[in-house]
Amino acid sequence: MKRFLLVALLLLSTVASVGGNLNLYFGNPHSHTSYSDGSGVPEEAYSYAKEVPDLDFLAITDHAYYFAQDLPDGRNKLAATIEAAIEATSEDFLAFVGFEWTATGTGHINVYGTSDWTDRVKSDLWQLYDWIIEHDAVGQFNHPVRDFGDNFKEFQYSPEADLYMNLIEVGNGSWWENDTIVEEMFSAYREALRKGWHLGTTLGQDNHKPNWGGANDSRTAVFATDLSEKSILEAFKKRRTYATEDRNIEIHFSTEEAFMGDIVRDADRVELRILIRDTADDPLEIVEIYSNDGVIANFLVDSHEFYIEMTTNIEVGFQYFFVYARGHDGEEAVSSPIWVERSCPIHLYNSAAFPESVKPGERVTLSFQISNLSSEEASSLLQIENLGGIIHEEIVTLEGFESKIVHLEKTAEEHDARILFLLDSVPYSSTWLEIRSSASLNVLVDRSHINYASDEREKLKMLLEEMGNRVSTADRIFKVGELDTIDVLLLPLPGAGGSFDRLKILMPQQSNIIKEFVMNGGRLIITGTGDEISNEIISSYNRLLEEMGIYATYEKAITSDAVELDGIVFDGLSVLRGESGRHVYGKGEILLFPGDPFTDDVIENNKELLDQSFR
Repeated sequence: MKRFLLVALLLLSTVASVGGNLNLYFGNPHSHTSYSDGSGVPEEAYSYAKEVPDLDFLAITDHAYYFAQDLPDGRNKLAATIEAAIEATSEDFLAFVGFEWTATGTGHINVYGTSDWTDRVKSDLWQLYDWIIEHDAVGQFNHPVRDFGDNFKEFQYSPEADLYMNLIEVGNGSWWENDTIVEEMFSAYREALRKGWHLGTTLGQDNHKPNWGGANDSRTAVFATDLSEKSILEAFKKRRTYATEDRNIEIHFSTEEAFMGDIVRDADRVELRILIRDTADDPLEIVEIYSNDGVIANFLVDSHEFYIEMTTNIEVGFQYFFVYARGHDGEEAVSSPIWVERSCPIHLYNSAAFPESVKPGERVTLSFQISNLSSEEASSLLQIENLGGIIHEEIVTLEGFESKIVHLEKTAEEHDARILFLLDSVPYSSTWLEIRSSASLNVLVDRSHINYASDEREKLKMLLEEMGNRVSTADRIFKVGELDTIDVLLLPLPGAGGSFDRLKILMPQQSNIIKEFVMNGGRLIITGTGDEISNEIISSYNRLLEEMGIYATYEKAITSDAVELDGIVFDGLSVLRGESGRHVYGKGEILLFPGDPFTDDVIENNKELLDQSFR
């Protein structure tokens, strides 16, 4: 029998008090056939999966945009798959159906529990959420990696969609190595939780070859009352799932009153109960407990069984916990969370501050998302505190299922090292600021002109930050006002590479922004290049110098090798006619160097120069 009744060991009888009427099933909720871009037909897929050891269910989830074309016999592909699923289902095997919505640039989503379908032609992400809600379906975020898009608009939270988007893949793949739970998907799962989504974990083999469910040992484990489509989908909705690379590991995660996937209301403390059990020849190696704050407990294990009860205080209005386990064989498993939330429907997520490193008197933007999880209008008292006390307070009223991202600007002060966000006097989250010395510098390194040695500035960043400064990069052309908070602009001449030389030219608008920056007291550092660049590119930088009254010009590159000149080691060297060194313009200054003394290869030789140039 390929299922396990949730009964406790005699010494672990407390586990059975919650979820004791549930059975544990293992299956594959993500696969394809030739009805989209896979192999074989649904009948073959279900027949194959029935013979796979430790596989209780298989869902075929073909790409919906293929459904626009019917089968040669005139049947709709989704309807034909449902017919095959009904025929293949037996007492000890469930065959069921979903479809995969795919949109380049956004991501892929599986939809279960409907006989209808939609695709990227008919619906964008927000329209898909509405469609899932209208059809009372179950949604799953598939393989959340950047190869498929922006991870669903960066997991922008929708309270109503959250009731129906119940699952997320933390692993995906049909390769035989079975290494399917990967860091990028695991991190995406944690990001989605931080932004408010209530999601159960799954792992889909995503089969496109005729190895449905049998490509490896990766499974989705589901706690359900029985092996029927209704019960499995109900378990999906309740997030009673975990993702595992081990085809028969048992993970039971509960509290005194809740089971994996549940939401506990208004608790001051919870007792987390974790039972993990595998076969005797497959010992565990590590177990970790995660919360909003990351790993809160970890345990080294050298046994096929693990049990712990851990009491933790609940100090915020929105908290979650989940379990990660890894065996000695490297196989991983990730549970769905248990949430602990206050009963008021308004919640606050994902607080942040930008920039994270500021000096007193600089502007900083506080941001957070605030959402109403109920269908009715609701209000809460929003308070924001720093170490000195309340700095912002207002009554927030939201319509039913309304969610909005809020940005508040303030002037940084010494007490802003910690910013605390509260609703109705209940703490929700904190964000931390680095309040630097007023004498520290904001340094911007230009990369937007395909600058020389752009990828060789890690040591520069490290050394400047050790001096108490903040370092950022300009990866796109800077606009008016973007240099207002910058003290030092490092402008290396362009290097080789890039598809368009025009991107390397310093355009008049850029020159004007730089001139204004220096005129108002900024420091501009220009370094030479070791790469050959065109006269047109070099001339655009020489025009900037001429317009600032500096009688010096850059010419061709001399060498890309390290060269010592006047006690300075340069990584690459250009011809510089005229006077190098320091020049005054308005309230600011310009430093000119014939080569680049600040790359990773040579900066250790130029620490005295670094100190002189960035102080």
